[in-house]
Amino acid sequence: MDISIIGKNSIKVKGKEATFIVDPEKDMPKTAVDAVIILRASENIDPSRATESRITINGAGGYEVGGAKISGTTTSKGTLYRISIDGITVILGKASETKAEGFSSCQVLVVNADSDFNQSFVTALEPKITALYGENKNESAKALGAESVSSVSKLTVTKDKLPEKMEIVVLN
Repeated sequence: MDISIIGKNSIKVKGKEATFIVDPEKDMPKTAVDAVIILRASENIDPSRATESRITINGAGGYEVGGAKISGTTTSKGTLYRISIDGITVILGKASETKAEGFSSCQVLVVNADSDFNQSFVTALEPKITALYGENKNESAKALGAESVSSVSKLTVTKDKLPEKMEIVVLN
């Protein structure tokens, strides 16, 4: 599975069978995907930037796209998503989440660090990898205890190569 940054606040999650774009923005290039996931409300979000999309996921519910299972849960801060793709459990949320209501641990946590960062939300999920993107990504990485922050444009994760201790990755 690959997670890559494709806009200031947009990412692409690509598995073997399905590709998703999270929060497609007006100024990003058109991208072919299987589904669009809306994490945050903004006038800058433009689902039409995602071509070939079969569905736009915006809110609570259960979905299946190309063999990947997605479940959305409404929280006090918006919607939190769990994606099971390529045998890896990914939770997708915003930095302002206070708790992972209804979700237990995950292998990969992807956080849009666009607002106040709640580190207890991250530590409660016990992820092996935490990927941060958004305006406050570097500050959020430091709040989690990252001594040196490495920025990458693409993160590749395989189930058999997950780290023992949590790694923090900044998508840039």
